[in-house]
Amino acid sequence: MKDTLQNLEKAHILVIGDIMLDTYYEGDAQRISPEAPVPVVKIEKTRYLLGGAGNVARNICALGGSSKIISIIGNDFAGNKINTLLKDAGVHSDLISSEMRPSTIKSRIFARNQQMIRFDEELDTEISENEKNELRLKIKNSLQEKNIIILSDYGKGLLYKNLINEIYEMAKDKKVEKPLILVDPKPINKSYYKDAFLLTPNTKESSELVQMKMNTKEEIIEAGKELKKQLNLDNLLVTLGAQGMALFCEKNIYHIKSTAKQVFDVTGAGDTVIATLATCLAVNSNIEKACHMATLAAGIVVEKVGSATANTKELNDAIINTTISTEKW
Repeated sequence: MKDTLQNLEKAHILVIGDIMLDTYYEGDAQRISPEAPVPVVKIEKTRYLLGGAGNVARNICALGGSSKIISIIGNDFAGNKINTLLKDAGVHSDLISSEMRPSTIKSRIFARNQQMIRFDEELDTEISENEKNELRLKIKNSLQEKNIIILSDYGKGLLYKNLINEIYEMAKDKKVEKPLILVDPKPINKSYYKDAFLLTPNTKESSELVQMKMNTKEEIIEAGKELKKQLNLDNLLVTLGAQGMALFCEKNIYHIKSTAKQVFDVTGAGDTVIATLATCLAVNSNIEKACHMATLAAGIVVEKVGSATANTKELNDAIINTTISTEKW
C-alpha cells in the first residue's frame, strides 16, 4: 500500500453534493436551568468545519490529492464561512449561490467533550430547474480526460434522478473517458444511483435500500447481491462498523477487517471512506487495495472528535501498525 500512498498527490477528484457548515459550540455545564430541567452550557469556544460534501473534499486534500467541489450555498453568513473554509483547506470550488435557499448548518453543543444536543438549519427541497441547469454547466466544464467523481448525497436537494446518466452523456459530448462515479447514498434517493461505479452505504442504509435484514453474514451477502443487481452497480462496498467492510466486486465478495480501534466519534467516517477510495482509484490502485486504505483511514478518524481527516503520515503509521485481514466470502 505504500506505493499507492506515495502517489496520492497525483489524484484529482471532482466532488458533487450537499455541502454544509458544521458548527461546534464547546463549553462547560455546571448548573440546571431555572426555566426547564436542562443543563446550562456556558460556551467558551466556537469551531466551524466543513460538513457533508465539503468534508469529503477536504479529506481528499488532507490525503495530498486535489479536489474540486460543485455544490450550492445560500447568500448568507454560513455560505461565506463555507467559502473561507474551502480556501483554507485547499479545495477548489465552483458553487451555486442561491437567493432562494439558505446554506445548510448543523450545530452541536458540547459540554466537557460530551455532545448535549444537535440542531439543524436547512432546506431539503429539490433545487430549481434554473439551478439544475447551472449545476449541469458547472459539471460539464469541470470534466477532464479522466474523471473520478464522488456524489455525496445528504438528501438536501442538490442531486436528482438521472444525474449519473447525464454525467455520462456530458463525458461523451466532451469526448472524454467515461467517469468512475462513486456514491455515498441516502436511501430515500435510491433511484438516483442506478449505473454507478461504486456505492458505499453502511449496514443500516443498505438494509433500507433493499428492505432486507443484514444481521448475519448470510443476510449481508444476500442483501448486497440484491442491491448490486437492482441498481446495476459495478461494485458495492457496505461498511459494517466494527465488523469492517464487505466489498462486492464483479465476481467476488470480500470481507475486509482491521484490528479494533477505540471509537470516540463516527461523525464523517463515511466521508473519509469514500474520499480515500476515490483518491486511491485516481492513482490506478485496484479496488481491493483502495478498500484496505479506506479501512485504515476510517480507523484513524473515528479516534478523533468531530468531522476529521486522515493525512499521509497517519496512514503510513497505520500501514505499519495495523493488521488488515481479507476473507473471501
